[in-house]
Amino acid sequence: MNSFNKADLPGKVILSGADCFHLVLDKHAEKHGAGGNVMRKIFYFDKALSFEKIDHVLKSSPVIYWLCNITLVHGNLFKLPYWKYTGKGNEIILTEHHSAIENEIPGSILTRDITIRSERFIEADLVYYPSGSCAFIVSWNHILLDAKGTTLLFEHLNRLSSGMPQNMNTFFPGPEKKTGIITYIRNMYRVKKFVQTSARPPVSSVASPMQKHTGGSTCTKVISFSVAETKKINENAFRSGSRFGPALYLIAGCSHVIHFLNRQRNTAGDLWLPVPYDGRLRGAAGPLISNCVSFLFYRIPKTELENVAQTVSCLSKQMTAQIRDGIPKHYTMFLDMMRHVPLWLYYFLISRTNRGVFASFLFTSTGDNFNELRSLFGEPVRNINMIPALTFPPGLTFVFLKHDDALHINIAYSPDVVSNNELHLIEEKIKEILPGNY
Repeated sequence: MNSFNKADLPGKVILSGADCFHLVLDKHAEKHGAGGNVMRKIFYFDKALSFEKIDHVLKSSPVIYWLCNITLVHGNLFKLPYWKYTGKGNEIILTEHHSAIENEIPGSILTRDITIRSERFIEADLVYYPSGSCAFIVSWNHILLDAKGTTLLFEHLNRLSSGMPQNMNTFFPGPEKKTGIITYIRNMYRVKKFVQTSARPPVSSVASPMQKHTGGSTCTKVISFSVAETKKINENAFRSGSRFGPALYLIAGCSHVIHFLNRQRNTAGDLWLPVPYDGRLRGAAGPLISNCVSFLFYRIPKTELENVAQTVSCLSKQMTAQIRDGIPKHYTMFLDMMRHVPLWLYYFLISRTNRGVFASFLFTSTGDNFNELRSLFGEPVRNINMIPALTFPPGLTFVFLKHDDALHINIAYSPDVVSNNELHLIEEKIKEILPGNY
């Protein structure tokens, strides 16, 4: 079945600092029973895909085979954690489902966890619908792949489908540049001071300070905009001062929605938000495996939430200052240093610093990564959705995904944090703010 040389697969891949941060999030999810640190990408097709064809392509991928045959080796003060290739011969499991409700994803898929103790770190499903259409779903543990990595994974699968040559050198991270202990320590104090200043209390969160998670379920909602509405949103972003793409405008819009919700609850205050920042070189073809993200940190005083343009200006100043000061680079170095800290202590330090809350809410955007992905396995893709992992607290995540020039907002939330009425309010406010007339 395999069309690759297993001897070429790396026997050891060291976890990046961002990977280890996701180990902390994995522990956080386990502690709160919040559904696990699993990401899911959903591709909708107008016709039924061949199970045998998809199964063959997936099992021909060296990356997917490697993800099915690794185990985590924890690190210590002198040894970094790494993924060890076991060579057990596990292959990915592609499961077939039939749903009576069009476009619905069966609950058996959504509730299936992939932990760091799992046999495989990636799974796949095909769901067939009465109309003759279908959905292909890939689920993976976020510790191993970030959003850009999944883009590269699906490009890789398309190349496999069309018989194009593969470059395995771009799949896995290369050797790291060593950093001296003195540099690490100096950098740690700099980052610690910056983050603590940025996240200083009081900060208002969508989750109350003593919020408990009771259900273990992750609820989802997709808000879709037409191509014309998406164009209007992009125009609004530019008018509001979001000069480097629409991301700051989208963050501002979500911030206004959460501020409105918190005012309804009489809990409005400053918002604090870490936003992923891709650490790959522009145009880089890899690595596919490993999280290569750092973060930008935004504190939005409630006095800067009077109107969207004002909020965009506030965010823009912070972004410019942090990039100028090299905060993403320094934070990456900090995360790399924290790999030497035992996981239990790492989790304690993070929880204590942020008083158990990682953010007011969570935001990420795939940008244009999936906008031009019009086909997969040689078949036209009708739509793409994404179900993010739910970090609880705060228990609310917005993921902005653009496909075929149409914007979609994929929301993951805990029903303990957001009620049905509040979700309806969030949807109404988003549809009012983002494509509104300014």
